[in-house]
Amino acid sequence: MATMRTLAAGVAFGALAIAGPGTSASAQEISFWTNLTTQAQATVIQQQANGCAAQQSGVTVKFETVPFASMYTRLITALRKNDPPNIMNTLEGAVAFVQAKGGLVPVTDLVDQLGRSDFLGSYLSAVTKDGQVWGLPDWALHQEVWYRKDLFEKADLAVPKSWDDLLKAATALKSAAGSNPQIYGFAVPMGRALVAPQTYFQIFYAAGGTIFDPKTGEYVFGDQKALATKSLQFMIDLYKAASPPASVEWSWSEYRTAFVKGQVAMTNEWGAVVQMAAEQNPDMLDKMDVFPFPGPTADKKPAASLSGGYYYLVGKSSPERVTAAKKLLACMYAPKLVASRANSRPIFAIPATKSGFEDGAYQSNEMVKRFKPQLDIIFNQVMQSWYRYGMEAGLNPLTGQIEATTFIGDAIQNAALGKLTAAAAVDQIDEQLRFQTELLAH
Repeated sequence: MATMRTLAAGVAFGALAIAGPGTSASAQEISFWTNLTTQAQATVIQQQANGCAAQQSGVTVKFETVPFASMYTRLITALRKNDPPNIMNTLEGAVAFVQAKGGLVPVTDLVDQLGRSDFLGSYLSAVTKDGQVWGLPDWALHQEVWYRKDLFEKADLAVPKSWDDLLKAATALKSAAGSNPQIYGFAVPMGRALVAPQTYFQIFYAAGGTIFDPKTGEYVFGDQKALATKSLQFMIDLYKAASPPASVEWSWSEYRTAFVKGQVAMTNEWGAVVQMAAEQNPDMLDKMDVFPFPGPTADKKPAASLSGGYYYLVGKSSPERVTAAKKLLACMYAPKLVASRANSRPIFAIPATKSGFEDGAYQSNEMVKRFKPQLDIIFNQVMQSWYRYGMEAGLNPLTGQIEATTFIGDAIQNAALGKLTAAAAVDQIDEQLRFQTELLAH
């Protein structure tokens, strides 16, 4: 952290003493991709990249926003030409994809230069493979339960500490059919692509389950079928007891809207509901609070959550371009700049470095100040321990396969609709996970 705080000594880019005039012997154009297409986020990143590039003689940036819909196609084409982007800003699944294709150089040296202890360990673990770190953690995607504290107070309910507590609270908060407005206790979204796996693995991870053993890297989901089935059955029970029937098909927009509009009392969410509420229903902001999704019993804290993060990675290129790219990123990791990137989408994005989280530029943001108690819970109780399905032991392209297919979502939906038992659905998931794992191994 000391190194990062030294970098932060100057507010202006010119104070970041990472490189001076004459550093580059020749002009270098750095290709820079980000998956963040929201204008507020992309603009901040581009401004910082250009400012940091200006600290190196002859270095310029060719900046592009690349939507997820076209990201993998673009990456495959670039990798076939041996011309991956020099810098890319993306999720851990894409980090695994490009690393598996041999398109990255490790950034272990940059992590150590900036101060390894400053990065939250869970974010480094997710992008570590073969003893190397392949992406710089920037900001956190975090998943926890957002709930209506006013409704909890009215019903004299405590924050749930177990699955039984959560089911009872959700059931108690569900209003009678025909009530105006009709309120459901908990949104359990199960859109086949992405959302159903995210909902399920939040529950499974809280219970201590994993797909791969975090220490050995061995496939263990098939050895944990009892826990996997118990987790899925709880998810189905919660859905049937307290969630809108239509949520079996819901994606992010539907369950976020339901919470912001006051149609559900709780939802497992990523913090995007804050900005939505600010824009669509400001009165809701003072009624919102958070707690970590609980484990099965009150005597044990949840083992982990399903979360994720955005990273910066360095593409394989000439030594000169790699050096220029790493110097540019070192500049961008001054705490004030990390904070500024997170503040471009407050609460949804939280710095994955301690110095960025603690920096005055972050803590002085109006929305951050308003939600400081919630952010402290998220930073200290959620972000410290998390997995992304398939990456429990570090980088693994299985994550991309899960997110590019619907086999988990199909099995979950069929179980929720009574077409399969929870045990049969878990058998199907296990079979497909094994198949995908073997496919990637060859």
